Amino acid sequence: MTFKAIIFDFDGVITDTEPVHMQAWLDVFRPLGISFGKEEYDANYLGFNDRDFLDAVGRIHNRSFSADEKSILIPKKLKQSIGLLNKGIPVLPGVEEFIELTSKKFLLAICSGAMKEEVQFILKKLGWTKLFDPIITQEDVALGKPDPEGYRLTLKKLVERLSSHELSAENCLAIEDSPKGIAAAHAAGMSCLAISNSYPPDALDDAEWVVGSLEEFEMLF
Repeated sequence: MTFKAIIFDFDGVITDTEPVHMQAWLDVFRPLGISFGKEEYDANYLGFNDRDFLDAVGRIHNRSFSADEKSILIPKKLKQSIGLLNKGIPVLPGVEEFIELTSKKFLLAICSGAMKEEVQFILKKLGWTKLFDPIITQEDVALGKPDPEGYRLTLKKLVERLSSHELSAENCLAIEDSPKGIAAAHAAGMSCLAISNSYPPDALDDAEWVVGSLEEFEMLF
């Protein structure tokens, strides 16, 4: 199997930002009287983009969020997240070395349910902005993972970037940390490497490879 491109999910793959997202949402929800703990968050909300997250919270807490409310709450949460991330970027083990190596041999892209401003903020802080093209986030798609729309759009943009060079889904390796992400990558025709940062390994066994961190993955080198 010959890979030409590596497509990274973001939260739980490059950065350990789920705790940041959880705290940011709790800050936003406080005036609304909505609260939850880590157990509820991990069991019900991991892997969702912000729109789907609000739908899930609404179902569990008997609260419906209109499109107008989402358009207010999501930017508030983004502002909270950026404030927290300004204090430090929680990069996962092995990521820096993995990106340094793979950027010399492969096209790198991002397909994430995070907000574009947040992803770009983190990449700029880390000095990695120029390494990833395209960067597909929740604003670019109508449907979040497990729908493959994001991965298909990422592939389309990669093909456009290559111009005359051939690239297909079979040449792309997706790196994910959730069952939804694995399903999205497979539905787009891509192989998947899963990292057991957010879920235990047995919840990720649909992926072709499962590792505890990117420090363990040597197949590409």
